[in-house]
Amino acid sequence: MRESHRQGVRGDPGKAANVLGLARADFKEGERPHEEAVSRCIRAMSFLWIAVEDLPGPASARGLIERNAIGLLSNFNKEPFDAPSDGWLGRSSGRERVRKSGLWNNNHVDEPYDPAFLDTLSLLVKNTGG
Repeated sequence: MRESHRQGVRGDPGKAANVLGLARADFKEGERPHEEAVSRCIRAMSFLWIAVEDLPGPASARGLIERNAIGLLSNFNKEPFDAPSDGWLGRSSGRERVRKSGLWNNNHVDEPYDPAFLDTLSLLVKNTGG
């Protein structure tokens, strides 16, 4: 595990560079190949943007979908339904919840999901034109 993860730099390249004894520019240049690899992977994925016409918040439709989708997809403290690949970078995360859930997320990974959220999601997809 990289020292910057143990020091809690939280994505701050300046702090990470300092912990590693590097100039910020050198650190960022060293990260560039990883950032480009992630971008290539994401660009190869299919996406559907869903219109959710309410304000963000715990009681919003977007909050309902976020919590329940994470709960559905999370492997945290349960037998993985669809485990991440052996090469997934999250396996090296300093965050136990990321490693155990198989998701690049800390929030909601240990929460159950309500299957009824799929009805809300389906309605929003239809209303978006998907």
